Amino acid sequence: MITLIDLLIVNISAVLVFILREVWGHFPNQPPSYFFGKYGWAIFFLNILYFFLFWMLGAYDRRQKRALLEEFVMIFGVISTGLFVLITFLFMGQMWWMSRGILYMFWALSIISLCVSRIIYRSKSASGKIIRSANLEKTRQKLMQKKKALVFSNTSLSIVVVTYNSIDKLKKCLNSIKEADLKMPHTIIIVDNNSSDGTAEYVKNNYPRIKLVKNMENYGYSRAVNIGLKSAPADFYLISNPDMTLIPGSIEVVLDHMLQNPGTGLSSCKLLNTDGSLQYSARRFLDLRTYLYRFTPIRGLMKGSAIERSYLMQDWDHNDNRAVDWVLGGLMLLRKEAYDKVGPLDENIFLYFEDVDLCFRMWDLGWQIDYISEAVVIHEHIRASANKIFNRATYEHIKSLFYFLRKHGLNLPKNCPSSVE
Repeated sequence: MITLIDLLIVNISAVLVFILREVWGHFPNQPPSYFFGKYGWAIFFLNILYFFLFWMLGAYDRRQKRALLEEFVMIFGVISTGLFVLITFLFMGQMWWMSRGILYMFWALSIISLCVSRIIYRSKSASGKIIRSANLEKTRQKLMQKKKALVFSNTSLSIVVVTYNSIDKLKKCLNSIKEADLKMPHTIIIVDNNSSDGTAEYVKNNYPRIKLVKNMENYGYSRAVNIGLKSAPADFYLISNPDMTLIPGSIEVVLDHMLQNPGTGLSSCKLLNTDGSLQYSARRFLDLRTYLYRFTPIRGLMKGSAIERSYLMQDWDHNDNRAVDWVLGGLMLLRKEAYDKVGPLDENIFLYFEDVDLCFRMWDLGWQIDYISEAVVIHEHIRASANKIFNRATYEHIKSLFYFLRKHGLNLPKNCPSSVE
């Protein structure tokens, strides 16, 4: 509805200022009505332009709650951009009679009218919430209480951790697994991608019971995970990055959820930064707007926009369990039955997008992806591809993006949350 209202306002503004110019203007040669045919084409192209700009900025995304001031600023920018295009069009058509009053009136009337319409028709809203620090001590206590009531005597777990020159983070990760004192039978498999920092030696000397797989070269994340899962005899797989610190009880809570929900093929939990603030690890699948935003220079101009908030699911407080499109691959609990049917991680993806691809295929074959908010893990995450303008990680990120697009296009699995919202 808001789309039609916006376009109606733009058209009414354009026609109204034309009529005012016709009635009040004084023209020695031709009156404005003489140019109405060309002016009609200008209005036609303005309709297309305004709809695209508003769509690109997420004004018509029903999932978004947007601050009113942000909408006013956006309207100002869209109308100003449209005005610039209109001036260019008029210049090319040599319609000099419109170069002053009609353009200014159209610009002012459109901005005022659109802003007033937002105040009148727009429901109460606010900008996307940013989750601040959590009370980790209370969270630990709640998880421990839930853990005591859970029993997993007939359920086994294999934990697969892929490492590459991350020995310091791996030490914290393994120590947290030890302190978590998991209640279910479990094995730990470390797959090292030919690290040069002594990771393999550290695991051999300090954790002789852990199964270590040392690759002869850096095979990438997907292939390393698949290597680990091939030797993982269990009902469920926990795929973890070495920069994860488990909080006791979290894995049990997620595993219990999956046992209670046999249609769930993959789950993850709430990831927190080291300062206790929330990481937006559950996300929506990328659409055309998101691709343009995330992987073009537009990203720097649209920080905090509706597109970003939608993609990162900042319109949700992350305090309830729910099905989501996909979760970051840093920590995923995977059902063996689902893995056997969906297939291994795509080894054509060296780094990045392997988690998006896996979740996409999960949904495509009818398996659900769940986010378990009551389970919490600390994630010491630093995105390698963001450290420099261009490095190996950035190259692999872009390469994986184009591979994913070739493989899946812009389609969404028909039963994922984004396709039914």
